[in-house]
Amino acid sequence: MKLFYKVDPSKYRSCIDAVKERFGMTEDVDEEKTFLTLSDESQIEQVRWSYDPTEDEMAHVRVVLIDASLREFFDSVFGEPYKVKG
Repeated sequence: MKLFYKVDPSKYRSCIDAVKERFGMTEDVDEEKTFLTLSDESQIEQVRWSYDPTEDEMAHVRVVLIDASLREFFDSVFGEPYKVKG
């Protein structure tokens, strides 16, 4: 299941930190995007976000869940997703 969220830039860092701490995820920074990953992908495959203050009004967060029951937690952190796939 893929969940797509738009998050207020002033709040997205604290939201990401909440997810990172809850699941003990590792943070990796690429040129344009930042990823949270787990060594065991049985529940969460990836959390990815991007925010470019020169182009974006909102931060964009994409969550790929293996365990769909975790959606409630992510919705409570990021709000209602604007798009859901699978």
